Amino acid sequence: MMTAIAIDDEPKAIQVIQHHISKMDSVMLLSHFYNAKDAMSFLKQNPVDLIFLDINMPHMSGLEMLNDLQLKPQVIFTTAYTEFAIESYDYNAIDYLLKPFEFDRFQMAIHKAEERINNLKKQKDFFFIKDGFKTIKIEFQDILFVKGSGNYLDIVTKEKKYTPRMTFVELIEKIPSSKFVRIHQSYLINILNIDKIENNKVYIGTHQIPISNRYKEGFFKRLNLE
Repeated sequence: MMTAIAIDDEPKAIQVIQHHISKMDSVMLLSHFYNAKDAMSFLKQNPVDLIFLDINMPHMSGLEMLNDLQLKPQVIFTTAYTEFAIESYDYNAIDYLLKPFEFDRFQMAIHKAEERINNLKKQKDFFFIKDGFKTIKIEFQDILFVKGSGNYLDIVTKEKKYTPRMTFVELIEKIPSSKFVRIHQSYLINILNIDKIENNKVYIGTHQIPISNRYKEGFFKRLNLE
């Protein structure tokens, strides 16, 4: 069974989600929140598989919340605004439910979530990338860090560097969030390969990788250094 929370500043919207979930056996709603900050505090101690997330909320929007989260659950956006639909793809959202949504449409989104989450739980210790005309197998443990540049990534391993045509969003679907963390808009690192942290830089072997202010707090929390 999937675990979930709902975040929306409108009580009626929360009630609709609760009502729909009460008809289903595949998802359990652990809690609900009327603002993003309370939800983030909960998630630090209680990881979940899925969040139902409103976008346009006071103080902190749903998109701002996702930017601040290091361990990101799967997301189903629930919103009254169509203009965020395209941007939601940047967050690899499972679905985008436009309020008011009926049970059948909600059920469809839940089925999508089940499929993705089950596939992630079957994830192995490696993944494949296309490198030119070759298909390369990469072990997670061998990755030192990843640098993003537009539609391409530099995946730096212990032995060599690969540059597949791939975005961070596509990569994050393939790798375990327990081992990797974003420390900069352009850098994702393997926590297991960190040698030291000094002067707002992570040292991995001979590489020095900058830690940006945007990701610093979340990174240190992941390492229990807050």
